[in-house]
Amino acid sequence: MWIKKFKWLVLLFSLTSCISYRYIDIEFYDSPQKSIVVPGENLLVVENLHLRNTDTPIRELDWALDSVASNEATDALISLLKTSPWYSGITLFKHIYYRNDSSRVVLPLSWQVIDSLSNVYNSKMVVSLEYLKVRPYYDTYPLWRGDFKEYYGFIQVLSYTYWRIYNVETRKINLGQLLTDTLLWEKNDWIEVTPGNQLPGIFEACAFAGADAGEQFAQLIAPQWQKDSRAIYVPNTNKEMSRAYQLAMHGNWLDAAAVWQRLSSSTSKELAAQAAFNMALANEMLGKFQLSIEWLDFAKSKYPHLKFLKEYRVILQHRIENNKPQK
Repeated sequence: MWIKKFKWLVLLFSLTSCISYRYIDIEFYDSPQKSIVVPGENLLVVENLHLRNTDTPIRELDWALDSVASNEATDALISLLKTSPWYSGITLFKHIYYRNDSSRVVLPLSWQVIDSLSNVYNSKMVVSLEYLKVRPYYDTYPLWRGDFKEYYGFIQVLSYTYWRIYNVETRKINLGQLLTDTLLWEKNDWIEVTPGNQLPGIFEACAFAGADAGEQFAQLIAPQWQKDSRAIYVPNTNKEMSRAYQLAMHGNWLDAAAVWQRLSSSTSKELAAQAAFNMALANEMLGKFQLSIEWLDFAKSKYPHLKFLKEYRVILQHRIENNKPQK
């Protein structure tokens, strides 16, 4: 019995020892879709609240819902700016500015106002939520399922948001961005479906819509860390490849790449391809995506049957697309 177990262990070891690659976890971030360079160390986020006629309960509710959504939008934006590596080292401030202009067009803030705010917070750039409008709507009605009656209900919130970014030093508006969206919650139940019961309440739904508007804008200007995994070749029979792997795992990709580059000239085509594949990974980690593609092509020329070539090329092409310079 013991001999049989020993044979199985030997077989298992022989199978696992043939695997020449491992998976590693990585973190990375891509360039923002709208690249903003912040002059100085401070960034001010302004929440504009438009004062208007609230002489009826409906108008008062309308203003309150917009205000709640605006507050959530700016808070969500600030939260994501804080966690974005793009804004590392930047101190964030928030200011609420009350406006009474009645224009149907979303007018920019005057440079006099921008300068005043800039002086208070010592910020040379101002991110401004110029306008946010939410329109909630809900309904419920019965549905017959054969002999049984149930209820269907929903609440949806349409949002219309406009952002601007002011550069105090250049006296220019670096970005004007309109975002629109619709959030929907729906539910089926045996009793009437209403907001605040099976569905979010009206204020809660509008707050969600505001936070969503802030998150959408953050996606454009504030990239976040992403987690993923990559294959890396570590053949057990080659001490140099193992040494380079250890260097890479300690974050020393440059020294690891020096080893892999040397081994990419190996007389063993498979080993050369594996080293070239790792060179592609090292260059991705160093942000040199086009060079990664070139090393991947070199690996394919050495050993076309190497695993992961096609899959990794798709990943690299995607990162190249995400990090294209803005026009």
